[in-house]
Amino acid sequence: MSEVSERASIIVQLANFAAVDGSGMGNVLGFGANIFPLTPNGMTPRFTVFTEIHVPADICPCEVAVEYSLRDEKGDVVKVAGPMPQSLRIANIMTIDAGLAGLPLDQRNHIGAVSLGTLDFSNGLALAPGNYSWRVTLDGDDEHAAERLFCVPKPVTPPVFG
Repeated sequence: MSEVSERASIIVQLANFAAVDGSGMGNVLGFGANIFPLTPNGMTPRFTVFTEIHVPADICPCEVAVEYSLRDEKGDVVKVAGPMPQSLRIANIMTIDAGLAGLPLDQRNHIGAVSLGTLDFSNGLALAPGNYSWRVTLDGDDEHAAERLFCVPKPVTPPVFG
């Protein structure tokens, strides 16, 4: 646990596509997705995990470890199928700074710092039908983690005529 993980807030969303542009703005298409039917090749459709991390200005700049993990409905980290199944857990260390040098101190403190992040799965994922969540933690603090629930429904059997 850290002061950053205790005081920051995290928003996790799923979208058809999201990217952060050069000015730091998020560009999101198909926002709010939570059902990912399997395609004929057994993969989910393309999707992006989009995060906003809000940190109070008085603790900026700050360095924080951010971890994204895909969890099953029991809360276990999902192993992605393949020749060597691997847990889908991604982490990096980032510095978050308010970066609002031109604003007066009271406005900078009011706004704080926002860091946007994306994980894009342009080919989808090979997931079995079931209930899942993306969990995002700061500095390994599960108590203050944010989650986004989604599901992969069982394929519908097409009707038989004749």
